Amino acid sequence: MNQNKINVMTPKFASDFVCVGSKCEAHCCNSWDIPINKQSYKALKKFGDIEIRQLVTSNFKLTRQSESNYAEIKMSDNGDCAMLDETNLCKIHKKCGPKLLPYTCQDYPRKPHWFGNQAEMSMSLSCPEVVKNVLYDPDAMMITSIEQYEHQLNHGNIGGFKPTEGPSYLPLVRDFCFSVALNSILTFEQKLFIIGLYLKQSDAYLNNLERLSQLADSFHSMISDGTLTKHYETLPSTPSIKWSFFATQDFHLVTTQYQTQTVSFSKIKKFDAFIECQQMLMNSLHTSQDTDTQGKDNYFTVANPEREHFKYTEILTSSEKYLTEHFNQHPQILINFLLYSLYNDQLMVNLGKKPYDYFKFLTIDALMLKSYLSGIALQQKGLTKEWVVKLFHSYFRRRQHNLGLFNQINTNIKKAEEQSEYLIFSLLKD
Repeated sequence: MNQNKINVMTPKFASDFVCVGSKCEAHCCNSWDIPINKQSYKALKKFGDIEIRQLVTSNFKLTRQSESNYAEIKMSDNGDCAMLDETNLCKIHKKCGPKLLPYTCQDYPRKPHWFGNQAEMSMSLSCPEVVKNVLYDPDAMMITSIEQYEHQLNHGNIGGFKPTEGPSYLPLVRDFCFSVALNSILTFEQKLFIIGLYLKQSDAYLNNLERLSQLADSFHSMISDGTLTKHYETLPSTPSIKWSFFATQDFHLVTTQYQTQTVSFSKIKKFDAFIECQQMLMNSLHTSQDTDTQGKDNYFTVANPEREHFKYTEILTSSEKYLTEHFNQHPQILINFLLYSLYNDQLMVNLGKKPYDYFKFLTIDALMLKSYLSGIALQQKGLTKEWVVKLFHSYFRRRQHNLGLFNQINTNIKKAEEQSEYLIFSLLKD
């Protein structure tokens, strides 16, 4: 067992987290694979309560892949964990205590990552309580440092590059991105544009820290004198391209779980809040072309990239006043989301991506979230905290652990860049 003490950077959104148990609007024990570590499996098989032993025998499937993935829980027909009771509380937790829970259940939604010789504690946005803390607390990204034994931090399951293995450019590049995100003069879209342009130009110098630093200094000068904001204003607005990106990704976000374009609501898993949010926009997109499903409450549809963009563009424009009103009431939402993304994702270098690739993924996320928020706002005649939280946690729940969606984004981006390598930037313009 590793007895090393390490420095753990912990944002306020993580230190403030408290699981709300049965009150959670979308509990974490649905639709995901839950691996069981060997220690928990053995202990539960021998536990004194006969109901627990019977549940383990009936619902734990041995895999013996590793010490950490020794078995897995068989999920019920509706996707729920078999350990849940009628109030959506865990029977293992109630009868055995938290220490006998599988490590996955003990640790979620916490997700620490190495950053140099220290760890950075983060949490998954697939949890609605995390979304509330990240988006609606103005101090969510205030960070404190504590010392902790390495083996106690998520049972030693720390992601990212281990100390001395990470790329040397990462701290410098991410610090520049943080500085732009914290600039109070720039709009959210301008911040993304400047970060993206810097990451694109830095691609050729990732092995040259001096040149990267000089490039950052140059960008800071161009921010101060307004050169980059003027450059942003010259970007073309490309509504047809924006619609194509959105509609293609919407199709895959839905069909990654539901394999047809038209699916009965009765077949939707009961905790699929994402479809509820997605349908808000689809309801606004209904036209005379939707005669096969229009008015039928038991069906839902997905976006069709072959259609014209005009209705979608009209929705984005009409809903802008509602989005602006909500963001003005809660001005920390966008900056916190950007800071969280830069902090949590570490530019996706641990996934084999270059920083500029990360910008493209972040831009697509921003496009999808804004599109769905627009649909919700138009249907509800405004935005509320409840709907924003529902969208964010369900969107990232859908995205989490889904390599196919990342691959699809890559495919869409490469196809667009055949027309222009800068086309991705036009998605930032209204």
